Amino acid sequence: MIAGISWTGWVGFHAAVAVALAADYFLAGSRPGFRRNARSLPATVWLAPAGFLVAAAGFALWIGCVMGRQPAIEFAAGYAIEASLSIDNLFVFLVLFKGFGLGRERQQQALRWGLWGAFLLRALLIVGGLALLRRFAWVTWIF
Repeated sequence: MIAGISWTGWVGFHAAVAVALAADYFLAGSRPGFRRNARSLPATVWLAPAGFLVAAAGFALWIGCVMGRQPAIEFAAGYAIEASLSIDNLFVFLVLFKGFGLGRERQQQALRWGLWGAFLLRALLIVGGLALLRRFAWVTWIF
């Protein structure tokens, strides 16, 4: 158990994220000739952020029913913080893409590798950090 959640819960969470990333790849990122401007974007691309917001709200409600009000509020606050930080990431991506002179196709490839890399590294660092915290209590001061 990690932070009150069973291993199956964590595996299920990461599987859901992997499915969302795969759906994003297959729905919008891999089609040849997919034009990237506001007039040609399909409804799935416009609705994806709204879908994730609705899923997060549903998850917060589920947390509220199962674990109580405080954990649900903490999840919602964390979600809002992550959403605001993602806007900052977009700015960094734009600066890097312009600085390295990447074309549209290379940008998609870089983003795809970056998403999967972040997903895998985050999972590994969470597991590794928790193992360190369990074994060495003084590591808490570093974190």
